[in-house]
Parts: sequence; structure tokens; C-alpha cells
Amino acid sequence: MSSNDQARGVTRPSLTRRDFLQRAGWGSVGMTGLIVGASRSPAMAHPPSPYPSWVPPSDKTPKRGGILTRASAWDPPVLDPRLTNSVGLSQIATLVYNRLLRYPFTDEAKNNKDLTLKGDLAESWEGSADFKTWTFKLRQGVKWHNVAPLNGRELVAEDVKYCYEAYAKEGVQAFTFQEIDGMETPDKHTIRIHLKTPNTMFPENVAEAVTTIFPREVLEEDGDLKKRMIGTGPFILKENERKVKVVLTRNQDYFDKGFPYIDEYRILSTPDAATRLAAFRTGQSDILQLQSLADVATVQKTNPNAVIQEVTTVLAPFGLNLRADKPPFNDVRVRRAMSMAIDRQKQVDTLFEGHAILGWGVPYFYWSNELPSAADLGPYWQYRPEDAKKLLAEAGHPNGFETTLFYYEYFPQMTSQIQLVQQDLKRNLNIELKITKQDYTTYFGRYADGKWDGTAWGFQTGYAVSRDERTYHYMHSKSPKNYFRVNDPVVDELATKLRQTPDRAEQQTLTKKIVEREHDQVLRMWMPYDAGFILWQPHTRNIGQLDMRANHGYGSSTVARLWFDK
Repeated sequence: MSSNDQARGVTRPSLTRRDFLQRAGWGSVGMTGLIVGASRSPAMAHPPSPYPSWVPPSDKTPKRGGILTRASAWDPPVLDPRLTNSVGLSQIATLVYNRLLRYPFTDEAKNNKDLTLKGDLAESWEGSADFKTWTFKLRQGVKWHNVAPLNGRELVAEDVKYCYEAYAKEGVQAFTFQEIDGMETPDKHTIRIHLKTPNTMFPENVAEAVTTIFPREVLEEDGDLKKRMIGTGPFILKENERKVKVVLTRNQDYFDKGFPYIDEYRILSTPDAATRLAAFRTGQSDILQLQSLADVATVQKTNPNAVIQEVTTVLAPFGLNLRADKPPFNDVRVRRAMSMAIDRQKQVDTLFEGHAILGWGVPYFYWSNELPSAADLGPYWQYRPEDAKKLLAEAGHPNGFETTLFYYEYFPQMTSQIQLVQQDLKRNLNIELKITKQDYTTYFGRYADGKWDGTAWGFQTGYAVSRDERTYHYMHSKSPKNYFRVNDPVVDELATKLRQTPDRAEQQTLTKKIVEREHDQVLRMWMPYDAGFILWQPHTRNIGQLDMRANHGYGSSTVARLWFDK
């Protein structure tokens, strides 16, 4: 068994399409066919969609050249990868930097579910018998960008060691790297990482989009990483004009020879959805994300040749976040009452045209063999307004109360969704939500820093692919990535045990217990969500959207394989 195979065997199985479908109980039915033929209620799964869930890579010989342009909803709040998990930064950082490991690119993946670990800066990796030591062998000849002060010098193991030590000192990535007990560099192309406790899934953690390797020279000269980005990646940062545009140019010395294909990638800051839509329709933007079937149909009228992919919804990233460490939300009865007072199915049927899930926070295939039903989510996910009233009165709030909510409109339907929640809580519990809409940078900073009271339309950032990130890192009480401020000793214990368990069946059992505990205590109040649709201009190739790795966001590194057929 090779070191890569051994590491994967210890952590997560390689999810081929056949394996994934069998695991989910779908036999040999294709993804779209499954949804059409499934005898489930609308609350269960997406209804039929005319669009495929996978766009396979082109079998033509790629062409070099061209400028990729995208009108983006996200502006990076800061350039320092230690200080943010924002998709606004990851859309750039994953192209400028590399990681030790990565997940498949579009032209390598067997399907949109493929989660087979690949080497990035590391060409092989191996874990010890007790899962406390992981050894990574680096590629030889990898060069930093030929930009001062790096000037194209070779990347070595000491660079990785320095970067991981810097991550551990401060920032939102610190939790990942503070579990490291020590690191050795036996030679310039080998790094051996010793962990404080066993972690069978550590290779997956260093494959996440937020574990990019940055150079010591920039941090030492500038004191931070807020001013420049110099990496080893397929693109070089040429321009960065805050809230205007980012321009990336092809790195001619990229270690993965022949890539990238395009010469330049322009990301235009475009917070207004209507402007993004207009840019795509007129050919000024090559990619567009939409949330609803109706919106897609509208675009097709003017752009009939656009390539459209339905993105599989495996979890909900958004929900009502309550300050559960303060009254009245520290009372589980209040949280349960609020959850039962919200008509989620109405949101699914109206806002998302039936094309959405009710909402859960851990990818379902980590804890269930099939798409969860409403009943699987527990009693507090059901719409039971009379029971909600009784429970809120029992908690001492028979006349309701007032509180605040702030949010950023990630997609146009979000405002309407929040208003439906506001109306349900007012009508059923006399809870008055005072709502404030904010710009992305203000919202992200305020929310991630926890500098708020009352409620927020909360998120879990979309970068996390691994089971460990979605449980231990997002739900452990000590984690800075725990944006929903979950503080539950049962969850802490289960999540810790999970990462120390190599058996796959036991991993699923433990994950299910975490999810059941979350739903029973209403630790995170998820709301319906539809991952939506990705539209590309017809001349783009190798564009298939990968589940949990949006190739215009946290999975942007796959842009290196994109090319123009024109």
C-alpha cells in the first residue's frame, strides 16, 4: 500500500460515483434521475430539475490564452489568510497559494462527489500507527513567484514549518495548527508533524482551502499579510483595488507544467445581484450563480447557449443564530419554541420553488445513508406553532419579547427568507425581530468576531469539506471557527472521539449522534437552502462544479484547469 493509499484508508474512503450512490442507497441511478424518481415529500429532496448535476471535462485538446472575468458578490475583508475564512479571500488565495494536499480538480474528478485526496505541495504522505505523527514528502523544484523579495526561490520544508507555526500563533486558523505538538524537517523536502492527540483526519484538514502556504519573507518584512500575496500557485496577484477589482496573471513558472491555460483572471467586485446578472447576459462576466429555477429560466431566454449545472445541496450554510450564552436564548425551551414556530416547508415551497432542503448543518452523507426526511431532523424542526406557544410560555415569555437580527444578503431570496421568519415568529410567538441589513465586510467582521447580541442570520463558511472540520472545528466549544457559538459538553466529547476513530462505520455512528444532539438542543437553527445553479458562458471548458468546493469560491484553484474553446 502506498503512503497516499494508506493515509486515505485511515481517513475517509475515496467516494467514486458508484460508491457514493450505493452508500446513499440510490443504486445505479444518476443524481438527477434519483431526484426525479424518488418517492419522497418536497421536504426531502429537490424536485426534478432539467439541468445536470455534473459537467464532465472536455475531451478536446485545451487551448491556451484568454481572459476569464467574473462579477463577484464577495470582496475580501482582508488579504491575510490567518485572519479570515471568507470566501472573498479564498477566491483569490487558492489561486495564488498552494496547500500541502488538495481535493480533485474538475478535469481529474470522476464526478462532482469525488473527494479523493491529491498531493499539492506534497507528493506523498503517511500516518503513524497511532495517528499522532504525519510525514509529508514535498515536491522538488517548486518555486515561489518571481516577485521580490522571494524572487523565485525554491520552496522547502522549513517554509511549511514556519507557516504552520505562524497560523498557530493567531487568527481563525489557529485551532487547526495548535493541535501540533512539534515539527521536524529531516531534509529540505520532508516535514514530519507530531500532534498532541491522535487525529485520523489530519491530512484532510491540511487540504482545506484555508490552509494555504504563505512565505516568511512577507510576514517578517511587513509584520502581517494584509498588503501583498506572494505564493507558489498558478496565478500571480497583479492588482488588488479594494471593492473594485482583483487581477491575477498566469504564473509561467508554475510547478504543475502546462497550467494554467488562461492568461488572466479578473474578479470584479459586484455586490448588486442585478448588476452581476446584467454582466453575464452581456458577456462581460463568464460565470453566474443563481438560486432559483425561475431565475435560470429567465437567463436562458437571453442566453440560450449558457452551460448550466445544478449544484447538489448536501447541507445548509445559513440559519438563525441565537446568542445562546445569554438570556433568553440560553434556555433550550426558547430555542425549541422558536424553531417550531417557523414554517420551513413554506420557505421551500415559495422562495425556492420546492427546490431546496429543510436544512441541516453537517453534510448528510457523513451521518445518513440517504437524504434525511423531515422526521429524521427531529420534533423541533417540525412546524408546530401551538406547541411552540406553550413551550415559550413555560419558559416565562407568554407575551413574547423583542430582539435584533442583522444579515448580509448573500443571494436575493435571503431577504425574503428572513422576512418570512420574522413574520412567523411575530404571528406565532409575538417575538419582534428588528432587522438590519449590512454590507459584506461589516457583516462578516461583526459576525465572525461575535460582537453582537440578540440574533443574526448566521453562516458556517463554505470552505470545509472534511468531516472533522464540519464537526470538531465548527462545533467544539473552544474553536474560533465555531461561529454559532455552540457550547455543549456532549458535542465536545463526541467530536473529540470522532477524530480519533479510524473505523468508517463508527465515524458515521458518532457523527449521527452529534447531529441528533444538535437538533435536540437546537444548537444551530438551520433554515431551508438550495445550493442553486452555476451558469457559464458557452466557450468555457473544464468548468464542472464540485460539491462543497465551488470553483468560483473556495474551490477556485480548479480555475487553473479551465480553458476557452474559441
